[in-house]
Amino acid sequence: MKKKLHIDFSRVLAVLLVFIAIIYFNLNLFSPKRVPFFLRIGIIRQPINVLLLGTDMNFSAETGEPMPELPARADSIVVAHFDPLNSQINLLAIPRDTYVDIPTRGQTKINAAPVYGGIPLLKQTVEKLTHQKIDYYIKTQPTIIPKLVNAVGGITIYVDKDMQYTDSAQGLNIDLKQGWQKLNGDKAHQYIRFRKDIQGDIGRVSRQQTFFKALTKALMKPTNIVRAPFVIKTVLDEVETNIPLAKSIRMANFSRMAKINSATASGEVAYIKEAGSVWLLDYPVMERQIKFLFE
Repeated sequence: MKKKLHIDFSRVLAVLLVFIAIIYFNLNLFSPKRVPFFLRIGIIRQPINVLLLGTDMNFSAETGEPMPELPARADSIVVAHFDPLNSQINLLAIPRDTYVDIPTRGQTKINAAPVYGGIPLLKQTVEKLTHQKIDYYIKTQPTIIPKLVNAVGGITIYVDKDMQYTDSAQGLNIDLKQGWQKLNGDKAHQYIRFRKDIQGDIGRVSRQQTFFKALTKALMKPTNIVRAPFVIKTVLDEVETNIPLAKSIRMANFSRMAKINSATASGEVAYIKEAGSVWLLDYPVMERQIKFLFE
């Protein structure tokens, strides 16, 4: 007499649900772009504008040692628009020599705003310039770049030209060769600081955007998940920000799956007696850029 095969469908269903949960977790962890937006976990849900500020480093005229405690000019200014609905991060770089109206200070280069009034004055200046509300800020000093790049095991970048430049007063010793290279922290720092060519600061802004994309790509590698504690420690040690920790983790996770678009505020080099060499904005073109990136 044959025994009837008894199938416990509740157990089968439980195993199936566990199997689906494992797939779902791994897709979110390693291939988040393959997960529909409404099913993604641990990411932001609303658009966010973040002011990214990199500062100069002051050096002692007597000893040549860095003096991070002194107010420093802006070395790089970027407004980042996190757009979760379209899975994009849109970046608008504002050259440091941009000639703007700084509230309470008048017309001068935008890089002076942090010296006059810190983050609040720079935020006010950028909001007035772009007509966009800034939700949060991230401020870094040059020392973070080598540490962050080393924490992710280096980044791969095409160096567009030979770069040689030395400035002892600024602690710069740049020596890079043209071509595809895997840059360690020191070499990556040289890459984003170089501006002694015909393009000057505008060329450097472009290289900074290339660097940001390369760094984001390195952070997205599944193999770099094990390096996450080192990256987090580096960021916590070197970054000043008002982004709550929980939100910063969701933003970082969103960055792994987002497409990055970037532009530099349109303008041209000019000379103004009171300010020297400046970047004069082309406001009609810049307004179109802002509409494309933020709206």
